Amino acid sequence: MKRILIAAAIINLAVAAIHTFVGEAQVVAPLLASDAPGLVKGTLHSSWHMTTVVLFLSAGTLFYLSRKDETDPLSKTLPIYIGIQYTGLALVFVVTSFIYSQFFIQILMLLPIGLLSFWAGKVANSA
Repeated sequence: MKRILIAAAIINLAVAAIHTFVGEAQVVAPLLASDAPGLVKGTLHSSWHMTTVVLFLSAGTLFYLSRKDETDPLSKTLPIYIGIQYTGLALVFVVTSFIYSQFFIQILMLLPIGLLSFWAGKVANSA
């Protein structure tokens, strides 16, 4: 379980860094430079960095859980929650990919975190 959580945490941390630096430059900056109304720009920027917070906090949580014993109640529940959350986030991009007829790489970035986290929770629950 510990190795699974560490793998999920490392992927999560990498995704958080890519989101923060590459995403900000390639996605957010051009939108903020657009003629969109201030409310739209502010909402976008806030939403973007709400996601940044979730990405970094969940990476930290996964690292924290990797240090816990499998019998700890948090090891049995929290990875499953994170797994469901990240799988759901990946599914948002699956739907978006169909709507816009464009593949969104976020699917490949978020889904492994979700699946690994869910797997780690299942391992802890079988221990």
